[in-house]
Amino acid sequence: MVSKYVIGPLDQLYVRVWNQGNLSGLVGVGPDGVMSMALIGELKADGLTVTQLKEAITARLNDFLNSPEVSVEVVKINSKSVLMIGGIGHPGKFPLTEKTTVLDAIVGSGGLRDLANGKKIYILRGGKKIMFNYKDVIQGKHTEQNIELQNGDQVVVPE
Repeated sequence: MVSKYVIGPLDQLYVRVWNQGNLSGLVGVGPDGVMSMALIGELKADGLTVTQLKEAITARLNDFLNSPEVSVEVVKINSKSVLMIGGIGHPGKFPLTEKTTVLDAIVGSGGLRDLANGKKIYILRGGKKIMFNYKDVIQGKHTEQNIELQNGDQVVVPE
């Protein structure tokens, strides 16, 4: 996982404290963005990068352990997603685990169904409607429509 990833609510982390098996394991980030660990209690993880969280855990553990070595890994991203709606193979939430374009999300969600209107796809983003013509983009035309999706976007595929 890239260290620039920003942790969000409901993400699943694996925290390893070297030579401290009882302090290592899966840790969930709550809906409020707070995680909890033995010895250090609650810690706000939401908004921190993996590196920043590792440093925060290490600083807290310094009160209890001599030079703790900590690693943090994001096991499952649950906080960032787009909603795929309509004539798509697998409608529903699509996780944004990395840079994802409209075409990436359509293909990753099972592609277009037979009755889908690939010319009238649109993305809803904060009250704004962004058009996407699947047929043009896969033919190399108007590739500027293949924008990077953002958390909370809704990709609508009319049928």
